[in-house]
Amino acid sequence: MTVKILAVVAESATAAACLDAAEASAHAIHDATVEALHVVVDPDHLIVASEEIAFQHLRERYEGTAKEREAATLAAYEDWVASHPDADIPLNWKERIGAEEENVEQEARAFDVLVLARPTNMDGGDALHAAIHRAHHPLFLVPAKWSLKPGDTFAEHVVVAWNNTACCRKALEGALPWLKVAVEVTLLLIAEEPELADPARELLDAHGISYQVRQSQRDTETLGDQIVTEAHNLDADLLVMGAYRHNQLLEWLLGGTTRHVLAHCDLPLFLAHCA
Repeated sequence: MTVKILAVVAESATAAACLDAAEASAHAIHDATVEALHVVVDPDHLIVASEEIAFQHLRERYEGTAKEREAATLAAYEDWVASHPDADIPLNWKERIGAEEENVEQEARAFDVLVLARPTNMDGGDALHAAIHRAHHPLFLVPAKWSLKPGDTFAEHVVVAWNNTACCRKALEGALPWLKVAVEVTLLLIAEEPELADPARELLDAHGISYQVRQSQRDTETLGDQIVTEAHNLDADLLVMGAYRHNQLLEWLLGGTTRHVLAHCDLPLFLAHCA
């Protein structure tokens, strides 16, 4: 089955990283389509509270007008296309005008997986929030300046941070097309009970995916920091995990795992959130 990938190109500064990741993720599984989406957040076309419109106008001082941001992002997209003449993945460009989150949520309905780069402005932040909390599909999230190293594959060594939650199972199921083509797959279990990995073992076995299990004890670090450290120690190039087991406000108050990983991880992530 063809996997439909939506690359959310929210801002010019991260356009190349987002498109690199979209191309790499599509190329890895050989049966995927990619569409690039940019939302033009123009205050004159927003149906929101007057305070929000005023705030959108205020940000123009620091980030440029909606038209300037649109032009810069389109130019970055066109530069990327021109610099990848041999790309064998068909790529279409689509623009929507309106609120970032609502448009990302609506467009995502027709796709299987989203791709985003870590945000550097408000449009990117809103796009990421919508991708995690409002869209119902897993997503790749790459660092803002990420690029694929020559000779590497996108998912040579995939590490799955496993905790047997519904979000984690959703992430594992969504990542199956890439796990099937990965050179190496590691289940990372930071827990005392090895049987917690049994559901993941069953799923991977059912799909004929070879893997190893690395079990570690919880140390004094926060769990998010430990996951990032373990992924680096394993020389991972993709980390799969569930996102926001609790609601976002509770994670913010308590310093949750997802927030720590998003703040400190410099690896590509494959995330899934359960509403």
